[in-house]
Amino acid sequence: MKKLTSVFMVFLMVTFLTACGLGSGKPATQTSGADKPDSKPNTGAKEEATHKLKLSHAAAEAHPFHLGVVKFAELVDEKTNGRIQITIFPNRQLGEERENLENVMNGTLDMAMVSTPVMSAVTPVFDALQLPFLLNTYDIEEQALKTETAQKMLDSLNELGITGLAYLEGGMRHLGNNVREIKKPADLEGLKLRVVQSPLISDIFSTLKASPTPMAYGEVYSALQTGVIDGEETNLSTMYAEKHLEVIKHFTLAGQFPFPAAILINNKVLKSIPEKDQKLINEAAAEATAYLFEQIKSQDEKNLKEVKNAGVKVTELENVDEFIEMAQPVYETYTKKHPLIKEFVGEVEKLK
Repeated sequence: MKKLTSVFMVFLMVTFLTACGLGSGKPATQTSGADKPDSKPNTGAKEEATHKLKLSHAAAEAHPFHLGVVKFAELVDEKTNGRIQITIFPNRQLGEERENLENVMNGTLDMAMVSTPVMSAVTPVFDALQLPFLLNTYDIEEQALKTETAQKMLDSLNELGITGLAYLEGGMRHLGNNVREIKKPADLEGLKLRVVQSPLISDIFSTLKASPTPMAYGEVYSALQTGVIDGEETNLSTMYAEKHLEVIKHFTLAGQFPFPAAILINNKVLKSIPEKDQKLINEAAAEATAYLFEQIKSQDEKNLKEVKNAGVKVTELENVDEFIEMAQPVYETYTKKHPLIKEFVGEVEKLK
């Protein structure tokens, strides 16, 4: 009797599961509202994705760069009604910035956001954005990035097999170190500072008598912690997002240059997308640029409070003009590297 009862119970369970659409080896499905009797048609339904793209970047998810690309991907999805979907891989998941740049160029990666100093490995034109104390406020920078010359700089990437869609700002750069306060150029002398892997930035700090040390982004925390380097040129976003406030004692609000990145896409990938959607992608990129400028200002205020709360001593420069005067040889060298650099400097001087 017990065996018969068990068999009967199993029979009932199988019958019940089959009636519910389970246990048949197929996934259960939910009935959408449009399939239900008397339901209204869903006029806002997303279309089937025609292109699913991967976008990689090196920043942490708390960094403004990540906020910017997330906004960009959302706008692309919204504007194309789901036809173009972008999956973001942050925090160096697919490699450091140089690797991301190379992979977009060779077509093994659809898209990337790469900071413009890193792009000096393949073109000098973006050095224009980080000449010392040229773009020294967000307002000036935002205006400068809307100029025809800034667009020409993005367009120049086409010869490398990539398209620059837009700029994103990651935060004005300042000076952090574990040796002393920096108030005047003499305070920089001999300090071993991590710099981005950019000849321009190395030249700036060599000219200012520091000891620039190019280093990959992901190695900086441990290098500060162990004393391999004395400090870094960095921004408030990185201080907070990468937790550098835990391993920095002094922080000087120098504002020596901004830290833009460019949203890049492989040319073949872009050409595979219908023109109407290419236009919408460009619109989304421009809107993401404006959005991030709004966000970065409020984030700087918040992050500065976090830096102070962590016990880091924050200092203002005593005389910015001393630094500008000392850095003039950098202008003389770099404005000769490409006509667009000199042209961009002229555009910014008009804005000022």
